[in-house]
Amino acid sequence: MENLIRYGERFFDELEIAVYRSRDVSASVELNEISMASTRGGAVTVIRGIKNRRLGLAIIDSDEPERVKKAIDLAREMARLNSPDEKWVSLPDPGKYREAPKPNYELKEASPDKLVEMLVRGIKLAREKDPNAVVAGGEGGVSWREERIVNSHGVDVSQEGGAAFLFLELVGRKGDVVTPGIFDFDARRDLNLDVEGIVEKAVQKVKWAYSVKASKNEEVPVILGPWAIAGLFSYALLPAFSGERLVKETTPLAGRIGERIASETLTMYDDPFHELSIQPVIADGEGVPTRKNVLIENGTFRGFVWDNYWAKVHGTESTGNGKRDLRSGGISIGFHNVVIEKGKRSLEDMIAEIDRGYFVDGFQGAHSSNPDNGNFAVTANPAFLIEDGEVKGASVFLMAGNVYDLLKEASEASREQTVIPFMTTMITPFVRFENVRIAGK
Repeated sequence: MENLIRYGERFFDELEIAVYRSRDVSASVELNEISMASTRGGAVTVIRGIKNRRLGLAIIDSDEPERVKKAIDLAREMARLNSPDEKWVSLPDPGKYREAPKPNYELKEASPDKLVEMLVRGIKLAREKDPNAVVAGGEGGVSWREERIVNSHGVDVSQEGGAAFLFLELVGRKGDVVTPGIFDFDARRDLNLDVEGIVEKAVQKVKWAYSVKASKNEEVPVILGPWAIAGLFSYALLPAFSGERLVKETTPLAGRIGERIASETLTMYDDPFHELSIQPVIADGEGVPTRKNVLIENGTFRGFVWDNYWAKVHGTESTGNGKRDLRSGGISIGFHNVVIEKGKRSLEDMIAEIDRGYFVDGFQGAHSSNPDNGNFAVTANPAFLIEDGEVKGASVFLMAGNVYDLLKEASEASREQTVIPFMTTMITPFVRFENVRIAGK
């Protein structure tokens, strides 16, 4: 890599070479049968070179030195064609990294057979617990990543690690009632995925869904589950913490650091080193050391997150939140592992206190939310009616409003936390919100 950097410095003022090697194993289920099992792997190298503030970028599906040299040549030609970026300052300098957690090398050697065995066990358990249920879909996966980022300023950092996940989607049919798809899942940094727990939780929700309850226009307490929270927050809330949006004046959080934007119940931060994190990275996508960044502390907004480019444009420092897109090679501001602090009581205890309200397991339409102002309009489905401290059956209703108004109504978080490995990776409890207006369907 040192020789490649020296080669590229003949043409560029600054140069970055990022090499990513991956191995992905997966297996899928459809309608109670294994439908696919595969193993894929490969290498990707991304070149970013800057000459007179002109960016040249090239991506190749190899880490062979001769091909990387040709990619550097291609990046040089691209830089000649591009216009100068007057905002450009520089690539990042070296920093101090935390000690990386020891990787689980069992994940590096995982085979599809292990995932198939888990899925077959999940199908069998689901059918035993509820003969009316069908495992309509599901997937198990293991990913392993190795990366090295080197630049002409002296950054040289390597890291490796992997994670596994499993999810199942159940649909039940009982009489004239066909339930919506009910998901449950598990994700962690080992292969001890909780198949029994996934099935037990999913089957319980399917059994609730056999009893269909009409919803109506009302203002009630609502408990949002981890999947619902991750979906809504990923689109309506989290983009507002981006420093790029602060520079571009498209975030509703501008000028509000130190202001209360949520209930004291909520503390939220981005922490790649959390004990449940499935990606405990020591460096971000451009080699900047990662760290815990508090977003909301007891309801108070604490700050934005930054990558190297937008931090230098704004005159601040990167928070280690540069995320690389391997399809384009570019860097943007993103999150590693968003955590919502857990509470002290169980979901069961939280439900037992509600005279009338709802538990929402998932939202449809969260992707249409507006992060510029926090407005959203979603369909709660699957959702469940709670009466007299018990779940009485499934319901569907509309929820529309502003995410910041919703945050101020948070009253309790459960002690259970779930890892959501999709969209923005999140670790979140169940959260109760008061005075939520819903529109019945």
